[in-house]
Amino acid sequence: MLSLAKLAELAKDKSSSARTNLVNALTDLFLAANDDDVDQVSLMFGDIVMKVLGRLEDEARLTLAKRVGGHQSAPHDLMVELAQDTGDIARPVLENSPVLECDDLVRVAQSASMVHLDAIAGRESVSEAVTDVLVDRGDDAVLTKVAENKGAHFGATSFNRLVEKARAVPGIQAALIERKDLPDDAARQLVPFLSEQLKERVKELGADNTLVQVMAERAAAEVTARARRLQESREQSNQVIRDVQSQKLKIDDAVQQFARSDRAAELGILLAKVSGLPSAAVSKLIYGKSDKALIIICKANGVSGIAFKDILTMRAKQLRLGGLELNAAIQRYAGMSFSSAKHSLDAIRASANKENAPADAEDTGAKSGRARKRRNVPFAAQRG
Repeated sequence: MLSLAKLAELAKDKSSSARTNLVNALTDLFLAANDDDVDQVSLMFGDIVMKVLGRLEDEARLTLAKRVGGHQSAPHDLMVELAQDTGDIARPVLENSPVLECDDLVRVAQSASMVHLDAIAGRESVSEAVTDVLVDRGDDAVLTKVAENKGAHFGATSFNRLVEKARAVPGIQAALIERKDLPDDAARQLVPFLSEQLKERVKELGADNTLVQVMAERAAAEVTARARRLQESREQSNQVIRDVQSQKLKIDDAVQQFARSDRAAELGILLAKVSGLPSAAVSKLIYGKSDKALIIICKANGVSGIAFKDILTMRAKQLRLGGLELNAAIQRYAGMSFSSAKHSLDAIRASANKENAPADAEDTGAKSGRARKRRNVPFAAQRG
């Protein structure tokens, strides 16, 4: 360690190297001070270094920041000055200094670069006042880092803003799901845009985790909402069918509504109701390999070629039919007359009624045999 005489000599020397040597010597003196003397040495150390700090080379300031940045008795004014230096020099002080107060960190965070904010985000402890500024100004990297920091404290408002900024940043989302202090409101905002992978990670956190509970509540709500929508859709479809039966609505309108929304079951029920046929059997025709019976039923009930084309389009998507097959079906539909379709539908209806009639005791066996031959063939018109 340099003598006081040597220190005085360095202080008189105006060269850059002398200033650097002086600061290094004073730093050695400060770091070597015992607990009883450290406060007094710190005052002297800070007073002298502050006078030459602005004339030190970057490398000298960086060395100084690294050596004293984490010291609990480092001069406060010196730490504040170094904390506002360029990013690399400020980092060891911003990350480690126990001397910097909340107000100091807030002032730096309000105006400094992302490098400074990143350093602050990595401190062992970050107060709510500081995280407020980090969340407000930080880029994705800063926000991810402070969200990952278990020693960072957030107010409810900051949590909500952080969740909002996490929408398009999986890294922030991944950090947030690990936080045990995430409030209920923030958790409810976060869950809807989590990826399936992150949701799986949430499930592994345990039933007492806020996000796990929120996801369970959300799943239950979705099931209830889906059931309600299904019921509303069913009621709406039934009303459409009733309106067609009572002639309040044209059959074309109902056919197109069901076909264009791929609601084959509802379409089958509609065609069955207006034809007086079993709904289950007609529904099978919608995606059946043969369109013969379907053409008869639609033509006999006055479904236009345009509306029938919507049915064909729906069938084509399910059965993967090509353009030639569609055109052939359109031609077959156009080629069938209303009277011919009406006559064929009467025959289909009679056959269906006969098949569903109760059997007499003497011909039960015969009818059972015929039923076995006819199984899986809903209508006689589909044969051949």
